[in-house]
Amino acid sequence: MNINQSNNFNANITLKDSTGVDTVVGYLTAALDANSMNYSINLSVSNKTLLTTASATNTAGETAQQQYTEFETAVKTAAKNLGYVIFA
Repeated sequence: MNINQSNNFNANITLKDSTGVDTVVGYLTAALDANSMNYSINLSVSNKTLLTTASATNTAGETAQQQYTEFETAVKTAAKNLGYVIFA
């Protein structure tokens, strides 16, 4: 029997709006399929204006780029643990 394993990840990228409240500017999703070694990360932008604002951060002080990097690192770490040779 061939049992397939897949892992899905999701997260929001948030940045402070003009009132100082964290606002979702993008939705991240990722999928890993260990059987076929498929890997994908998708970003759906919900607030391009705020996302492209220079030096914008969330209340934790993280930029959109830092949040994306944290997400990407978590996905790649999981991929390595599943045996993806491209990330070895």
